[in-house]
Amino acid sequence: MTSDAETIRDLRMKVALLELELNKVNEEEVQASLAFAGVLTKLELVLLLGIARKDVAQWSYLDNITEQNGKYDRYGGEMHQTLRTKVAVWKLRKKMREYGIEIKTWRGIGYYLDDENKAKLKQLMEKKDD
Repeated sequence: MTSDAETIRDLRMKVALLELELNKVNEEEVQASLAFAGVLTKLELVLLLGIARKDVAQWSYLDNITEQNGKYDRYGGEMHQTLRTKVAVWKLRKKMREYGIEIKTWRGIGYYLDDENKAKLKQLMEKKDD
């Protein structure tokens, strides 16, 4: 049985790790914002970062992003929610192709960037930041 002190210590460690992860996410978002200012909408930027952070960004994860960051929340219904994410990713893919970055589909699961495309994205973000 763990003591209260051990539980508190473990929870504090988890909070510290989450704070570090959040800081990293915020840094990536700022860097990406500079790189894609005037090119991507806020929703597209958040979707791109969400896809880039995950090995495979599942539909439920992307649906949550579009629900949290989209302007579409005034509409309801399951069909609209499905289309909202598909349309947002379709627009994002079209814009990213201009930069040579291909967002790939894992059919029935979600979207992902392979290592080559992640490297291109990182290089693009660093180049624009200079």
